[in-house]
Formats: sequence, C-alpha cells, structure tokens
Amino acid sequence: MTRISFIFATICLLIMDMQLSSCGRMRHLKNIGLVKTISSSQSVEEGGSVELECRLGNVPDRAEVAWVRIRGVEEVDYLSIYDKEDGQIDYEEEQATSEMSEEEEGWVWRLILSKVTTSVAGLYQCQVLIHDEVVSSRKVLLNVLDPNKVEHNTKYVITKQGRNITLDCTDFEGEDVNWKRLGETTVVQNGKRLSLIRVDRSDSGIYVCSVSGGSKTISLLVEHVPTITPTKPTISQFPGYPSSLSCQVTAVPVPAVSWYRLGSPQGPTMIKSQGDLSMVIDEYKDGWMTSRLVFSNVTQEDYGQYSCNATNMLGQAFATVQLVFSPTPVLSESSKECCLSGNLLWIVVAAFISFIVLYSPL
Repeated sequence: MTRISFIFATICLLIMDMQLSSCGRMRHLKNIGLVKTISSSQSVEEGGSVELECRLGNVPDRAEVAWVRIRGVEEVDYLSIYDKEDGQIDYEEEQATSEMSEEEEGWVWRLILSKVTTSVAGLYQCQVLIHDEVVSSRKVLLNVLDPNKVEHNTKYVITKQGRNITLDCTDFEGEDVNWKRLGETTVVQNGKRLSLIRVDRSDSGIYVCSVSGGSKTISLLVEHVPTITPTKPTISQFPGYPSSLSCQVTAVPVPAVSWYRLGSPQGPTMIKSQGDLSMVIDEYKDGWMTSRLVFSNVTQEDYGQYSCNATNMLGQAFATVQLVFSPTPVLSESSKECCLSGNLLWIVVAAFISFIVLYSPL
C-alpha cells in the first residue's frame, strides 16, 4: 500500500499543477487569450468623442483589468482600472470614463474618450493583470484629425413617414451618376437626383451616389413609432449564475427605453440599476439599438415576466420577456470550454488512478 499511496500523492500534486497551469497559469505566461479582441484603429475629429472596446475571456476573480495610454517603452498612463471586488476606478474622469458590462459571449470593457484633443492621439492598451503583472493585452491606435482638413461626404436626412423626398447629388460633376443602397448590388436609379415617393420605415438606410472619381453617402432615416423584438422571449438560468434579457428597438427619433417587472399585485414596477441588476443600452445607430437587463447573480426572486418598453414622440411599444428556472446552469461558450477541459482532465486522472489501484502489486 505504501507504493500506491506514493503514486496517489504524486498524481494529486500533478492534478494541482495541471489545474494551476490550465485555468490559472497566467502568472508566467504572456498574452494567454484573456483579452480576446479589441477595437480596430480609430479616427476621430478633434473635439469629438470615441469609444474603444475590449472583449475579455474568462478573467479570474483575483485579476485586474486596465485601460492605459502608452507613452513609451514600459511607460504608460493608467486611465481606468477594474476588479470584481472594488469595481471600476477612472483616473481622468473629465476626459476618459470606463464601463464594464456582461454580454452572452463574455465581458466587455469599454473606454469612452470625450472632447478629444491631438494630445490624446496614440496607442491605447487593454490589459489583464495578476499581482501587478500584465498577463494578457492588446493595443489599438487612435488618430485625432483636424476638422478643417476632413472632407465630409456623409449627409444625414430625417423625414416623416408618408412624405416624398429627393436625395441630391448635383454637386458632383459629370453625367454618369448612379445610386445604390448600401448592402445591395443593383443600381436603384441613374441621375443626380433620387426621388422616393411616400416613404416608410423600409426606405430608411444609407444611399450611395457614385460618379467616376468620387462618391457621397446619404443616411436616410424615416420617422416611425418604436417597434420591439425580444432577442429571446424566454431565458432560463440556475440560481447563482449570471443571465440577461435583451430586446432590439427600432425607432426614429431616439426612443426612451425602460424595463418593468410584471406580475406584482400593485402593477408593473419600473426597474432601476442597483446591486446585482443593471440596464445596458448599446449605441443608438441608424434608427436601432439593443437594450439589455443584466442579472449578475440570479436569485429565486428574479424569476418571472419582464417588459421592455420604448417611447418616442410618435408613440410607444413594448415586448414581454421572461426569466425562468433552469435545473442546470446555463453557461456561456467560454465557460463551457473551461468546464469541458476540466471534466476531461478529471476523467483521465480517475481512470489512471483506478488502473494503478487494480494492477499494482501490494
């Protein structure tokens, strides 16, 4: 039995070492994939604002996440830092603020730069640190442009539903002018003017007027009441795990979006971000946005029906989404991969131990 005990102890040490090196070997490895993606290079006019986005993998609880501006070799300015215990800290709030949010595929760490000047141009880095050591990072380049030297070729047009509208491209020289709708290959119309009759929301989109030597884009938005489509009408989750409800909202002008809890004897109750519950609205662009109700830790009291509501000057709409109990945890793809690799490891080790116990001489 002494020999078996020795082998068993050795295997236990191997298991501990394998787990530290598979789900926690970050201390001695660089760029191990915790920072999965980062925004492509960004260009913004001076005085404007820009958002840099960093998507994270399965970051350990003891880790910190930071946004830094690179000054030189091993010289950085810390702009924002986040850890799961203390939350986020922004060091230059007047110009740079951060936001950490959870999505279905993992955590997203955003840096929002406002009223940018030429002095903030350069390289920015999203970092994951453990014990003050950078174990994973990615960089993004920010260019700040002089507004006086930028050629503005995009025009925005907002019109009411049912009206006639003409998109104009007469400032282009030449006669061979054609119009296409972005995302489509066929020519909508030839000529310097594009006439649209009794427009409705299906006419909203980006139209490109092209002539040899250049092009101009016109973004057309047709005013309409909000419409809401739940991403999934029913979401299930086991208590103690994160989850989120989401809905896609289309509306022009910009709608006010809110969430309500249904089923109370007092009627619908408006939800506010607090504690383990938060509301996240993705950027409003081209007439649509996504709103999410995020539960960082689902409890029994959270199960039930919720209403996603949107209102603008033309009307309102709502859609119902429900959170229901799941007998097993519903994991994200990254969590599934980690659990699968861990389970396979234990299966192999258990089989090996059984072989040793059965066939080793006493």
